[in-house]
Amino acid sequence: MRRRGTPLCIALLDIDNFKRLNDTFGHRTGDEALQHLVCVIRDDLRSEDTVGRFGGEEFIILLPDTTEELGLEIITRLQRSLTKRFFLTGNQRLLITFSGGLSRMLPDEPPGETIDRADRAMYAAKRAGKNRVLVAA
Repeated sequence: MRRRGTPLCIALLDIDNFKRLNDTFGHRTGDEALQHLVCVIRDDLRSEDTVGRFGGEEFIILLPDTTEELGLEIITRLQRSLTKRFFLTGNQRLLITFSGGLSRMLPDEPPGETIDRADRAMYAAKRAGKNRVLVAA
């Protein structure tokens, strides 16, 4: 990003109500729900994007050559794709949703600060009602 002078956005995603999912259906089902989310993410993202587990039920997505507007569009599209692909556990269909935060890395900003801004936006999305994506200020 810095070498080429192109934009980079970072998104943080957190599965909504994951503790309740684990408590209701067990940790194995929780792990399978995480795998389901990753499959949807990989199917939906562009080839140049990168996804990784960031801890617990959180994921980080690196979106190179991406402005805030395009990043919001990409992550919102991902949310829609996830709601179209139900997660099955036994004979039960479960809707998995996530809250997300998105931030664009500033030219001289350390990556950790960009991630922190995305994290704050993600928690603001959760407080605003979940299953939404907010762009960091």
